[in-house]
Amino acid sequence: MIFTGTVTHLSQKGLGVVKNTQNNLSYFVYGTWPGDIAEVEVLQNKPLNNKKFAYAKLLRLIQPSAQRQTPSCPFLILVEHGCSGCPWMIADYTSQLKQKRNRFVYAMQRVGFDISQLKIDSVHPAPQLYGYRNRCEVKIDGTRLGFVSEGSHKIAPISDCIVLNDNCRNLLKFTRQQLPNSAWQSDSPHQHPFITLDNDMLPEDIRINHKRPFKQGNSQQNEWMRNWLRQRLSQNIHAGKVVELFCGSGNFTQIIAESNCVSVMAYESDSSAIQALAAKRLAKVTAQVADLFDPSVWKKLRNGVKDAETLVLDPPRAGLKKHQGFFDAFLSLKTIIYISCHPETFARDAWFFHQHGWIISNIQLIDLFPHTPHVEALVEFCRV
Repeated sequence: MIFTGTVTHLSQKGLGVVKNTQNNLSYFVYGTWPGDIAEVEVLQNKPLNNKKFAYAKLLRLIQPSAQRQTPSCPFLILVEHGCSGCPWMIADYTSQLKQKRNRFVYAMQRVGFDISQLKIDSVHPAPQLYGYRNRCEVKIDGTRLGFVSEGSHKIAPISDCIVLNDNCRNLLKFTRQQLPNSAWQSDSPHQHPFITLDNDMLPEDIRINHKRPFKQGNSQQNEWMRNWLRQRLSQNIHAGKVVELFCGSGNFTQIIAESNCVSVMAYESDSSAIQALAAKRLAKVTAQVADLFDPSVWKKLRNGVKDAETLVLDPPRAGLKKHQGFFDAFLSLKTIIYISCHPETFARDAWFFHQHGWIISNIQLIDLFPHTPHVEALVEFCRV
């Protein structure tokens, strides 16, 4: 089925939403922006278990949105099997920031927050729109290198990536020069080997299917977040003992250790990250491996966290996830600082905090990855 409609808004995943007045269904359409008038085709092979929504693909733009722009990247092709790594490059940066804030606001409203009671300023913009990424993960099949296309298992080949910084672009170029390579093939058409390219790597460090320790992908914005955390901690006269969850190799641990806190207990599931943190020999810091998604984790950690007055957490996209027994373990908390990379899971966790007598005292949104739906939230909670 083919129909014409106007994109009214973006979905939580950053896809344009178009309503078909003939059947009263709304469709998610990749490569569209609010204000676009477009001809779209319903995707019969991608149904949703929902009677109000489905997927469609863009056939042609009849009238583009006023915020629409020509992408600077030649590999962003709004057709099947094009690169979809930076899908929002189709829109001007001001409207991108507006939509990122909208995504956070909608997630908070959806779980039950009264937005009128929250002060949510505009998103802190990135100083660089291109050349900002200090790492990426590319897929390979022995002959091609690129990113997996939206809604498929197919590699969209690329020869360059303008959002990578110079070191990563050079690593990308070097990796392409190693193709074809039979050692980089896969027997499965749906599971491609990957290579992580990191600003700190040398060409000889390139290995397939090797995960490197996590770090924030935008160095300038990461430093801004560290400064935000430094400021919030400096204003906390009751920092006391701080517990840090999902500490990684110590990106924020260092800032916490430099504050007026008494001590820092840092937890992370990745043992190599804990080893890297321990090697920094930060004063006041004790680091420990812990599976923070273990259903019984808070019972196991109770003795180490029950007297903590401040909690800092920077979880992956899954968020805190394990709520049962959380506040039974953290008996002395006065402040929670939550650094989130996923509005929907943050909203879920924030509502859990809210139901246990916590209120949001500070929200700062920041754009780590221009041209994508991603938005980072830095949020401070205090007790009612």
